[in-house]
Amino acid sequence: MKLSSLARHLAEQVAASPRQKIEIETLYDAAVAFDRRLATAPTARAEIRDALNELAVAESVIFPSTSRHFDTRDAPPMPLWVRRPPRERVVRETRTVRVWPPALESAGRIATRHDEFSVLETVAAFLRDGGATRPSVPMRERSLELFGDEKRLDGLVTNRLFVSGALTLELLRCHPVPIPFVSQWVPGRPDPRGTALLIAENHHTYTSLLEATRRHAAAGPGRHVGYGTGNQFPSAVLSVPLLSPRPDRIVYFGDVDLQGLQIPAAACASAVLAGLPAVVPALPLYELLFEAGHERPAVPVPADSAARVSAWLGPLAGRARNVLVSGIRLPQEAVGYELLSTLPDVLDRV
Repeated sequence: MKLSSLARHLAEQVAASPRQKIEIETLYDAAVAFDRRLATAPTARAEIRDALNELAVAESVIFPSTSRHFDTRDAPPMPLWVRRPPRERVVRETRTVRVWPPALESAGRIATRHDEFSVLETVAAFLRDGGATRPSVPMRERSLELFGDEKRLDGLVTNRLFVSGALTLELLRCHPVPIPFVSQWVPGRPDPRGTALLIAENHHTYTSLLEATRRHAAAGPGRHVGYGTGNQFPSAVLSVPLLSPRPDRIVYFGDVDLQGLQIPAAACASAVLAGLPAVVPALPLYELLFEAGHERPAVPVPADSAARVSAWLGPLAGRARNVLVSGIRLPQEAVGYELLSTLPDVLDRV
């Protein structure tokens, strides 16, 4: 049975676990680390359950035998844990000691499993054929070349051969590539606060912000205006260094709802970790959004969660928390082109 990329990654986590019983939280975190989209995707629970079903059919995991060990508060039901099938005891044969190239000696001392030796054999062949002198390419291009699966390295980089530093992407002459986002530079006067990148969560608002900025360009500061690609922005923010002139500030405007606040908070953490400017709220635009009053129904958010995610909005955190707890949401499209056209100075303050 051919496993999906996510199922294959979870199988590797199960195989590497020091315990036979693996809690679902461990596998959920592994799935999100493999595919950041699952941190916010509405279908995340179903996708992870599907991957676990694949492993169960392949007899790589065993589900609990009774329903009391399943979380049934949401669909589909999720096992609270899975077990790795007992490993058959085999008589160990004397293994011929493999002499690895110098670059793989450390990895060779760590490797003990067949899948790890298979990876090292592939890398050794790559180096033997002159791989060390190859140009560095995007990671998925090299992954497809070496393993026949463009996503295989996504999973391998979280395993011990890479986590230990024995194997590196540099050795494979490849590098991770952040998800790009649409951005346009609008010339204007110098901004004493530094060059800004103004990001909109949704592409319709991006269009309005871009047009309003262009219309006010003669009097306003020069800045980048970008579309953050929704819930991909925590990854896409890493492509900010590709912009010219390079932004000194990253300013964000999105919906006031649970996901709309989770996205910039996660992007801020990613940016700071990468040595980029923190992602800060476009407070003048959020103030307009609160004043516009275009409320839409939403699932109420528990008070603790609402307070935690609203903290990113700084001085407006209390208002955002009340919105989330009340079971409403404020779509950013309420701050549209016509409103921005009547208040041209509001963009100067962003």
